[in-house]
Amino acid sequence: MYQVYVISQSGKPLMPTIRFGKVRKLLKSGKAEVISRKPFVIKLLYETSEIVQPLTLGIDPGANTIGVSVRKEDGGIVFAAELETRTLEVTENMTERKAHRMARRRNSREKQKRRAKKNNTAFEKKEYQIKGCEKPITCKLIKPGRIKFLSRAREDKWFAPTCRHLFNTHINFIKKISKILPIAKVIVEYSKFDIHKIDNPDVKGKGYQNGRMKGSTNVTEYTLCRDQHTCQLCKKKTGEMQVHHVIWLRNGGSDTPENTVTLCESCHSNVHTKPKINQKLKEMFEGIKKRYVHATILNSIMPAFLEWLEREFNYVSITYGYETKDKRREFKFPKAHWIDAYLISWNGGGPPDIQNYQPYQFKQFRRHNRANIKRQEDRKYYIGKTKVAVNRRKRTAQEFDSLKDLVVSKDCSILNLLTVKSASRPKRSKCKIGMGDIVLFDKEIQVVKGFMGSYLGFIGKEKYNHSIKQSECLIKNCGIVCL
Repeated sequence: MYQVYVISQSGKPLMPTIRFGKVRKLLKSGKAEVISRKPFVIKLLYETSEIVQPLTLGIDPGANTIGVSVRKEDGGIVFAAELETRTLEVTENMTERKAHRMARRRNSREKQKRRAKKNNTAFEKKEYQIKGCEKPITCKLIKPGRIKFLSRAREDKWFAPTCRHLFNTHINFIKKISKILPIAKVIVEYSKFDIHKIDNPDVKGKGYQNGRMKGSTNVTEYTLCRDQHTCQLCKKKTGEMQVHHVIWLRNGGSDTPENTVTLCESCHSNVHTKPKINQKLKEMFEGIKKRYVHATILNSIMPAFLEWLEREFNYVSITYGYETKDKRREFKFPKAHWIDAYLISWNGGGPPDIQNYQPYQFKQFRRHNRANIKRQEDRKYYIGKTKVAVNRRKRTAQEFDSLKDLVVSKDCSILNLLTVKSASRPKRSKCKIGMGDIVLFDKEIQVVKGFMGSYLGFIGKEKYNHSIKQSECLIKNCGIVCL
């Protein structure tokens, strides 16, 4: 059963209530105001006592889904929820940002080269000794720019971007709950994964030092020895042998022996240039994607997360996954993150009553998409209003003709007819509605999941057929949104 969460006039969380009639009267008389609609939170506008019961918060950390549950001392559920995080999306965004950054720097360098040629300051070849590099760097036309990595300093407790994002997500979600409920005690499942033991459940003692790659310098050497320096496609044993990732690293493949195979130089080239041969190889050797990514991320953030909890709350204790699993088996509960969070906080006694409780579902949305500082529009050439070419030379995967192609197919005289629209960074969208916003459409409250032209897509709706003009934005995206 859903409850109304109450905040005192001074901003302290009070005990929630199911006296909906009383809440309605307070709102109508102006003695309270609505802070949030889902979950429904009100703030009292008059002084009242701030006596509360001690509540216990159970936390089930996760990389994709975080489960939380708050209970009273008698076991009654006060709040339960699951949060779907953006962990995988962060990695994809980092890869996309890297591609835009490389293209931007390449364009800038090409511009410097053209300027140097025009001013007769370009040179054929020169060697420069760059700070931070062991050997001199041979440069053409222009001298190298400042080495970027030399100006980057890492903090003592540095996290990789994906780990830092997940760590901040856990903190922000717990802060969001503690603002509406008086949490007195926190119990968290301490996620500590033994990656070697996941691979080999029987490993112990010296087995940790005697892995399958013992004696090999790296994965490449291990794979070549395992395949006996034989091409796994044509079975050739002579010539240079190369190691290939069945599922490419850029597509999420792992740099592990299970995902590598030995190929000759010719077959390796065919795999990368001919999709049919690449598909044949995947069918023969089913590569695996990166394994244990989530386990590794949780291993990284858990000590810092536990340290933060101990600073924020007076009483913090930990439990482990096997204990939660035993409780779930004992009560025959289904596997769910919010149920695990409740069992983490369970203090014993009879079987808890959770059959009729519906947990809140939260989803994390991206708040800022700085496309105007990442992407760069192509240079376009027009004859009148008709676009006839894009860029001076073709970019990778560009299908439209470039200026060079146009001159080859027509004539140099066509250059006098062209008008040029220079490459530029795109402007921010003027639309006032973004992903994660809560909008009113056709008298129903919806959460925006994306765009398609001038139409919106809502969570729970497949089609993107809801007009932006007919939608009214009620609440802007706050990062963690209740669906």
